[in-house]
Amino acid sequence: MCCQKAKWKREIVNDHKFDFVCVEDFKVHDTFIGIRYLILYLTVFKVVLVYVADLWTAGILLIFDSWSSSIKPTIPFTYSKWIYVGCIFISFLLLALDWRKAKAIIASRDISYAFTSTITSRYYALKSYSHFCFFYRIKRQSKMVDKIAFFVFFAFKGWKRLIFAEAPRQAISAITLYPIIKTNITRDWMNLSAYGHSTVERLAMALMAFTFLSFAFSATKLIVAFILYIPLLFHIRGNLKEYCCHKIDKRIEGLLIKNSRKRRINQRKAAAKGDLRKKNKIKANNSRQPTLPNV
Repeated sequence: MCCQKAKWKREIVNDHKFDFVCVEDFKVHDTFIGIRYLILYLTVFKVVLVYVADLWTAGILLIFDSWSSSIKPTIPFTYSKWIYVGCIFISFLLLALDWRKAKAIIASRDISYAFTSTITSRYYALKSYSHFCFFYRIKRQSKMVDKIAFFVFFAFKGWKRLIFAEAPRQAISAITLYPIIKTNITRDWMNLSAYGHSTVERLAMALMAFTFLSFAFSATKLIVAFILYIPLLFHIRGNLKEYCCHKIDKRIEGLLIKNSRKRRINQRKAAAKGDLRKKNKIKANNSRQPTLPNV
């Protein structure tokens, strides 16, 4: 079945650009959406913290000549240090490439491509609450298969970073953290001095644990997405990105038609109210006829 021709076809819609869409029409004041908007800020803040942690850890590893514990990891520090620093360099290189693609998408003003780019969508969402509401309306699909398709698509977008920039150094982090935690968990695990000889070293271990937990979450998400992609492939029978862009274009078209219909209804109501006020004004003027004095 997956070899059959797909029943859908992606068509480029030139009108689906931010130049032709008033996102202010989709702005809503809802508590749930407001909470999700706050979560977006927290997510971006978390991403910034991860990159700051990477820079800090890379600097600490280049300055010190050993891990911040008396327990030696399986991999010698000479090799693990450069693997760790190399992975951090790759992560920033991938970030620069993503920013370059995002700048091209922002310049194109294309809505579907902006939605499929994590950096671009967050840029527009942080730019204004109206953009966030508009993207939220697009993402709010009624069919479960479309929700799964978007989940798989966005999970797959980070596979290069996860495999080449995260997996090698997080394996080193796991090898380093495991014996330290295993040794101290049977003792006083709240004793911070056991995790390093100085505050800087203990902070480096904490940042290493923080990035490892972030990697574990992303890896689990990618595995789930891969499992879901197999049955999803039998449904879409085509390119996943093209399918998502096709669904985004259909969703935008539906939103614009619905918004246009709503605007016409509001205009008719406003016109009807205006006519009613005009009639009432004429009726009031007619009821106040001038009277002649009795001579």
